[in-house]
Amino acid sequence: MGRTEGELRLDESTAGVAQRETEAFGPLLVRIRAELGASMLVIEHDMPLIMAISDRVYCLEAGRVIAQGAPEAVRNDPVVIASYLGTDERAIERSNLVAPS
Repeated sequence: MGRTEGELRLDESTAGVAQRETEAFGPLLVRIRAELGASMLVIEHDMPLIMAISDRVYCLEAGRVIAQGAPEAVRNDPVVIASYLGTDERAIERSNLVAPS
């Protein structure tokens, strides 16, 4: 069976979903992308999920792009950390991000 390229768009697909299901969702999306050769646009607040499945990440604040690039670069951007997590060290640690200096 040949591959069909397409696209998949998801908006807050893990909102209200239990953590166990959210953790299983990432590998499922990766498999779908690989099997279908599909591009994906995923709008999501679950940063660990997005960082695990993405080749490129765009972070928005009030409708404006505040960071874009490879997940590792965006993950450690102080502007992104402050915008998405504030400055609470506990929230930052739970998200596996680096605290802004």
